[in-house]
This record gives sequence, C-alpha cells and structure tokens, in this order.
Amino acid sequence: MKKQLFRVSIGLFTLGTIFLTGCSKDEDTTAPSITLSGSQSITASLPATAGGNGSFVEPGFSATDDEDGTITSSVTVSGTVDLNRKGTYTLTYTVADKAGNSTSVNRTVQVVNDAEVFGGAYNNSVDSSVVSPPAAFNATVTTSDTVNNLVKINNFGSFGLTVNVWATINGTTTGSSITVPTPQDIGTTAQVVTVFSSDCFVISGTAPTTFKVKYTWNDGANGDTSWSFYIR
Repeated sequence: MKKQLFRVSIGLFTLGTIFLTGCSKDEDTTAPSITLSGSQSITASLPATAGGNGSFVEPGFSATDDEDGTITSSVTVSGTVDLNRKGTYTLTYTVADKAGNSTSVNRTVQVVNDAEVFGGAYNNSVDSSVVSPPAAFNATVTTSDTVNNLVKINNFGSFGLTVNVWATINGTTTGSSITVPTPQDIGTTAQVVTVFSSDCFVISGTAPTTFKVKYTWNDGANGDTSWSFYIR
C-alpha cells in the first residue's frame, strides 16, 4: 500500500510540473509595425483644367511583425483621395498579427490650388480709368476648389460686390502672367471684351500679394473703355 501511494505522489508531482511549465510560456503582446513609402504628408496640385486628374497613386507601404515576419499583404487601407477637389484627405493603414495585436498609421494628402497665396481681401485696390479719376475700392479673391491656379476676383474693377471675373494666375514670381478669358459679364449689359496680356501680371507673389489687370470693357451703350487696376 505504501508503494502505491508513493507512485501516485510521484505522478501528481510530474503532472504539476508539466502544468506549471506550460503556463510560463511568454505571450505575444508586441504590435506589428507599418512603414510608409515616400512621405507621410503629401501635397498634390489640382488639375489644370476642369474634368479630372485621374486617381491617386498609392506610394506604397510594408508591414512586419517580430513573430510573424512580413505581413504586408494583411494591411488594409481606408479613406479616399479626390485629386479633383481641394481639401485635406487622410488614409489610414491598419494591420494585425496572428496574436491579434494591431497597429495603425495615417498618411495625409493635401490637394491644393497653387494660387492659394492670392486668396483673401484686397482693401486698397486702385482703379485708373481714362474716363474717371483713379478710385480706391475693396476687392476679394477666392481660389477655385477644382481647377489649379484659377481664381475669382470679386468686385472686379469696382463694378459691385456681386460682380466677379475668373482669371488664371500662372505663377507666384514677380512678372508671372495672368490670363483673363473674354468675354466675361461684369453687369447686366457690360462685358470685359479685351485683356492686354502684356499688362496682366503678378507684382508680388508674397504677402502682401499684388497683381495688375488691364482690360477693355463695353458698357453696352457708349462703346469700349479701357481700364486698368491694381489688386493689392
């Protein structure tokens, strides 16, 4: 009887040893890592014309885990980028290892109008006309949400707060040309009919920004009148 009890005790001790050894194994608590190719913050310009700029091309990414190795194929990407509309977009990259540890990183894509520096209030614009003394007026410039370098000049030539003319500013350096399509309405019957390209240019592309537009307009009654003004 004593021998049998001894054998049972030895067996229980062995099982207990196996149980304790099994529970002491380290668990995987380390999250995997994601590496983004290229920059984590990207700036892209709007298309030069309306109608689209194609789809965003993913620069790439990779993911690794200390236990599972390379797990790039398990990465999921959420979020979208619209290259045809100005704004800030966020892409989120997420991956999990076999133990359930997960990690996420973000990439920011900012779609911009390169003429953004010209947006804002111009409270000391000067209008010089051959038929009236020079007159100061307030104007504002807003930038297009969908076409690069396209801006809208509000209160164009001091014709009124509801009057605006679209223009393309072709650069921020001094002397950069400005394109104003014609004709454009500036009132019930009046139109901008001619723009003098040699006299439409950027004077300063840094704050305080300034540019000049010289044009001819038809008032619908008295023929064409030549005006030029500084937006500053």
